[in-house]
Amino acid sequence: MDRNRDARLPSPHRSLKSMITRIARKECIEMIRDGRFRWAAGVVFALLAGSLIVGWKHYASVEAQRAESQATDREMWVSQGEKSQHSAAHFGNYAFKPASPLSSIDQGVLPYTGVSVFMEAHRVREASYRPVEDASAMHRLGALTAASTLQLLIPLLIILLAFSSFAGEREQGTLRQLMSLGLQRRTVALGKALGVVLPLMLLLAPAAVVGAVAMALYAGPDAALWSLSRLLLMVMLYLLYFGLFIGLALIVSARASSARVALIVLLGFWLWSSFLVPRAATDVVDTLLPTPTSAEFDRAVQADYDQLPAWTDRTRAVEERLMQEHGVDTPDLIPASVAGYTFLEAEEDETMIYRKHFDALGDTYMAQNRMVQAGAVLAPMVAVQAASMGLAGSDYAHHRHFVEAAETYRYDFVQTLNRDMVAQNSSGDYRAGRSMWESIPAFTYQSPGLGWALGHYTTGLGLLGLWFVAVALAVPVAVTRMKIN
Repeated sequence: MDRNRDARLPSPHRSLKSMITRIARKECIEMIRDGRFRWAAGVVFALLAGSLIVGWKHYASVEAQRAESQATDREMWVSQGEKSQHSAAHFGNYAFKPASPLSSIDQGVLPYTGVSVFMEAHRVREASYRPVEDASAMHRLGALTAASTLQLLIPLLIILLAFSSFAGEREQGTLRQLMSLGLQRRTVALGKALGVVLPLMLLLAPAAVVGAVAMALYAGPDAALWSLSRLLLMVMLYLLYFGLFIGLALIVSARASSARVALIVLLGFWLWSSFLVPRAATDVVDTLLPTPTSAEFDRAVQADYDQLPAWTDRTRAVEERLMQEHGVDTPDLIPASVAGYTFLEAEEDETMIYRKHFDALGDTYMAQNRMVQAGAVLAPMVAVQAASMGLAGSDYAHHRHFVEAAETYRYDFVQTLNRDMVAQNSSGDYRAGRSMWESIPAFTYQSPGLGWALGHYTTGLGLLGLWFVAVALAVPVAVTRMKIN
C-alpha cells in the first residue's frame, strides 16, 4: 500500500521521502549495532519496565487497603451502639484518599501528603499517615518511578544517541560526502531526527504495552476510563519533551566544533534542566512565598479560636434567645434543645476559623506551584514534571480537592447530628441508635476532570510549547549555518 501511495506522489517528493527514509534507516541501524546503545537501552528499558510493574503492584495494594479500610470504618460507624449525637460526632469516621491508576507512573507528592482524614466535631484536620514517614532513608532520597525514568533517563539516552549526528560525521569526513550527493541540509536533519526516533520507539513501545496491560488488569472500568484521556495527554507530553531534546541535540551537534564539545554542552544542559533549575526554583519560591511552620499555623488558629465566646457564655446567650423566642421565663421551660442549638452555632464558628486558615495555607501552596512553573522558562523539565503530576492526579491540587471534599462531608455529618439533637429536643441523656447512624451516607469522592487538572498547569504547558516552537525553528537555522569541514 505504501508503494502505491508513493507512486502517486510527484517524482521530487518520492525522491525526498526516499532520501529521508534511507538516512533514517542508516542512522537507526548504526545505533542499534552500537554496543553502547544496546547496553544503555537495555538498562533504561529494565528500569522503565521494572518501575512500571512495581508502580502497578503498589497501586493495586494501596487501593485494596483503601477499600478494606473504608468498609471497616463504615461498619464501625453504623455499629457504634447507642449514644448521644455529640458523642457520635466525636466518635467520627475516616475519609480514605483513593489512588489514581496513573499514580503508578508518577507518584508526584503522594509520599508527602496524607492518605486519610479523620473527621469529627469541632476540628478541621489535614490528611495524616504520610507514606514517606514509614519509608527508609534511601526512599526519601527519591524513589525510581516510570515518570523519573522518562524525565531523566530518556533525555540522557537521546543525548547519547544524537550528540554526534553532525559533529561526529564532520570529524570523520563523511558529512562532506553526504552533502556532495546534493541533499538538502534540512532533509539530512529530518532523516537524522527520525533515525533517533526509531530506536526510541523500539525501547518505549514495549514499556507502553506493559503499562497498558497492567492498567487493564488492576484498574476497574471507571478508573481506566478516567485515566484514558489523561494517559493519552501524558504520552503526548512526553513525546513533546523527547522531541525537544532531539531538536536540541541536532542544533548543538550542528554548531559544535567537535563531537566531544557537543556531548559536554548537551550533558551540561541536561544537568541544568533536570537538577539545578528545578531545585533552585523550589528554593527561590520558598524564600519569596514562605509558608508557616506547623507551630506557627497552630498558634494562628488558636489565636482566632480564643476570640470565640466561652462555652458557658455561648450557652447562656442561646438560652436567653430561646426564652425570648418562646416567651418563657426559665431555661427549663424552653421547648427546644439548648445544647443542640449551641453545638450548631459553635460548629459553624469553629469551622469558619479552621477553613480560613487552611484555605490561606492551601492558596499559598497553589501560588508556590504556579511560581515554580515559571521556572520552565529556563528548563523545560520543570513544566514536564509539574504537568505529569497533574495528569497523574498525584499533585497538590488533587490532594487539596480531596481534603476539601472530606471537610465538606465532615461539616455536613456533624451538623446533621446537631440538627437531630435539636429535632429530638434532646439533652445529653438522649441516645441515638443504628438507624440514625445508617441515615448518614458514607463518604464518597469523585476525582476532578481533565479540564480542571490542566487549568492548574497553563503556565508550564505554555512555556513548554514555546520551548518546542523555538527549537523547531532553530533546527533548520542551525543546520543551514552548519560548517561542513
